[in-house]
Amino acid sequence: MKKNRDNLLDVAYFSMEVAIESDMATYSGGLGVLAGDTLKTFADFGYTALGITLLHEHGYVEQEFDSEGSQIYFPETWGKENYLSKLSFTIKIPFKDRFVVCAVWQYEITGQFGDKVLVYFLDSNVPQNNKYDRILTSYLYGGDAQYRICQEQILGSGGLILLEKLKYNSEKVRVYHLNEGHASFVGLSLYQQLRNCFNTQEKVLEYINSKLAFTTHTPIPAGHDRFMMTDVKKALPKDLLKLIPKETLKGGKLCMTRLSLYFSGAVNGVALTHEKVTEKMFPEYDVIPVTNGAYHLEWTHPEFKKLYDKYIPEWRQDPSFLRRVLDIPGNKIWKTHMKSKKKLIKYVNTISSNKFSEDVFTLGYARRFTSYKRPTLILDNLEKLEKMIFSVGRLQIIFTGKSHPRDKQGADLIKEVFQKIQKHKRKISIVFLEDYNMKMAIKLVGGVDAWLNTPLQKHEASGTSGMKAAFNAIPHLSVLDGWWPEGWVEGVTGWSIGTNLNKAKLDDKATWNSEVTDLYNKLSKVILPLYYQDRTSYIRVMKNAIALNGSYFNTYRMMNEYVSKVYFPLGKRFVGNNIQNEYSKNSNEK
Repeated sequence: MKKNRDNLLDVAYFSMEVAIESDMATYSGGLGVLAGDTLKTFADFGYTALGITLLHEHGYVEQEFDSEGSQIYFPETWGKENYLSKLSFTIKIPFKDRFVVCAVWQYEITGQFGDKVLVYFLDSNVPQNNKYDRILTSYLYGGDAQYRICQEQILGSGGLILLEKLKYNSEKVRVYHLNEGHASFVGLSLYQQLRNCFNTQEKVLEYINSKLAFTTHTPIPAGHDRFMMTDVKKALPKDLLKLIPKETLKGGKLCMTRLSLYFSGAVNGVALTHEKVTEKMFPEYDVIPVTNGAYHLEWTHPEFKKLYDKYIPEWRQDPSFLRRVLDIPGNKIWKTHMKSKKKLIKYVNTISSNKFSEDVFTLGYARRFTSYKRPTLILDNLEKLEKMIFSVGRLQIIFTGKSHPRDKQGADLIKEVFQKIQKHKRKISIVFLEDYNMKMAIKLVGGVDAWLNTPLQKHEASGTSGMKAAFNAIPHLSVLDGWWPEGWVEGVTGWSIGTNLNKAKLDDKATWNSEVTDLYNKLSKVILPLYYQDRTSYIRVMKNAIALNGSYFNTYRMMNEYVSKVYFPLGKRFVGNNIQNEYSKNSNEK
């Protein structure tokens, strides 16, 4: 794509959550962080793009714990007026028996070269709406199925109405990019708008297919929204409801992922492994692999920014230059790391009674707490691990993350971590930091000594926290899932846990035990001895993490892949079939 001045919009990017600033509670985790990183990269690249999301004025959840480690949830109040500008107009979104009015708020992202990308937040908390409708946009992933359907109608159909208000009809938008299936009503609403602008249904679908790109983020069936049609009928207007394709229905349920798949001309997964898993889930569709990246200017610790600015000044404009970190003296890398680590340890010791030491090898684990991510794998037998590392050196582990209020298993896993902390107070120190957010993430990915990831294989779509750690010379210690099979060079960029992905058996006790054994062996016989007894070699792994992974797993590389693999092929399809001219001719006649 080229930067244009002809009032065309390169990309309209739809996402249920967007992480822009840490204290704006408009995100819950990786999906929102990726959305924010993507929009910031659009701004750096100078593309005419915008983001559309909902204004979650009460956020996801604010997290506290009781003495036993039970999560206590509070709304995240953050003061939208302090971050956003309210626009002078409202939009009206059709539902079954009413219209929901939304105010529109705006955030301006300024790229590092001065170009701007606007993010629009739809807000139903206005006096024109009834009591129920006023809170429809207030809680991220809150409420019941009916609440969620209404949210997705506001995001999808409401987002299109907003684009029309901004003078961006389908002729002016090159790509509608749906970040996960929450925005699936974009395709259905476009079909409703355009079905009379072509001579055949096939041409309508061909036109919409040439405009829509869909990114799916989860290989877990539970991660794909499915709504009972009885609930859908209570929410959608009849003229939209009757257009739902039968291919998206099964067992009396509407699958939002299939709705996006049906209308999208390009579908991508977020890692090479995830692409293969997704094609098995939806075998009738071709899935393009575009491995995620992290935004280097957001996730590089200030101490490492100073180091790179001195030795590799080009890194800001082009993070692929991070490969030149191999020329930076190892003692400079270590000194910078220790500055970052000291800040992290000071932070931990300020808020926790479990005192940590900057001289002790520190593992970081920060994830949404849910069963398939298996956060307690490393805690399986701490007494055994302690004996294994006794003659090598001590170990510290920092945990943080939230579970969804309705995820009892996830909440129980957090309690299990707390129980381990209370029972185990010997040579392995453990702390759980409450209320994980972007600010805390920067401290962690910049200050730990290795990054831990233990998902059940074939269940992690991509994951990006290990990529962020790589910007800061932090090696990865992970199960071979998500992005890690692409970045993994054993003992060079980090270490694997367990067997090769293609040979793995899933979710049984034997797999769990073998991975615990491998993890403990790697720590006691490889990683800790390297860290404590061969610092030069450990620093070499740290440098490789930056040079091989940080230089590649970033949003600049990711964006170039979206352009070449997704956006540009859609544009060729659009021009090659001459469907724009047919649309313009028929729409003008009608």
